[in-house]
Amino acid sequence: MRDYYDVLGVAPDAGAAEIKRAYRQLARRYHPDISGDDRAWSFREVARAYEILRNPERRRSYDATLRETVNPIRFDWAADEVDIDFPSVSSVLDRMRHSFFGGSAGTELSADVEVTAEEAFWGTSVPLEIPLRQTCRACGGRGEIWEQWCIPCDGEGDVASHHQLRLRVPAGVRPGARFRFSIMPPGAAPTLVEVRISVR
Repeated sequence: MRDYYDVLGVAPDAGAAEIKRAYRQLARRYHPDISGDDRAWSFREVARAYEILRNPERRRSYDATLRETVNPIRFDWAADEVDIDFPSVSSVLDRMRHSFFGGSAGTELSADVEVTAEEAFWGTSVPLEIPLRQTCRACGGRGEIWEQWCIPCDGEGDVASHHQLRLRVPAGVRPGARFRFSIMPPGAAPTLVEVRISVR
């Protein structure tokens, strides 16, 4: 979520006069007639920040949302476990793509997992956190609420989140081994994850 106090260069407890003064200075600096079209995005962002912070009611709502979203939304499904084994990863990947993405590539991420030599020999279970984008609960992915720009997702329709699971690493895994699996968290796109194993 964009910090509009940071956009205007003011403190969260800044008064209305200070916010207005900061907006005017930045608006002059980034106005397309002065800075050119390449800074038009900055001008729009400054205007958006001022639109929110100049209105006491909208500012209170924004402040409340900002406090709640200092950290990305997290979904902790600790019970989720993923078993990985040694079959051909290329054939497994093809089957996953066909099942989850209709043959298309879909979303793919990579992660590094480090285990000890003993864990590699005997096998182990390790926690793994997968970053992803999830549909904004506030606006349902539309980016706006009642024709008003959605604050929680910054008008994007989705927000940063994480999917947590436990990865069961098979016994006898070798350094550099790669495994792929798919996850389908609620509200997020199906995601293929490639895990690279290193042994310390």
